[in-house]
Amino acid sequence: MKKTHIFFMILCSGLMFGLLPVEASELEAGKAFFKKNRCMLCHSIGGSGGEIASDLSKVGSKRERAWFLKFFKNPKKWVPTAKMMPIKGSEKELSALADYLLAQK
Repeated sequence: MKKTHIFFMILCSGLMFGLLPVEASELEAGKAFFKKNRCMLCHSIGGSGGEIASDLSKVGSKRERAWFLKFFKNPKKWVPTAKMMPIKGSEKELSALADYLLAQK
């Protein structure tokens, strides 16, 4: 097998399984969406924000991307005690939000 084929396979699997770092612009978009939706009224990150809901400072080490994307659409299904309503946004916005939360480790 050629070296370029091996490199391409490694690159694709890294993208597919989230092993490569997310673009900074995606993180910024996720942070902006988090702020725009006033998630900090209930949640805290790094000591700033509300105390009504869970602290998300280390949530990125506890959950996976796919879980976040499902949770955003129906929080009570995945966490029955959740008081959070479904998050409305485009797939791109929800994806950026997931990336931002995954970066919280």
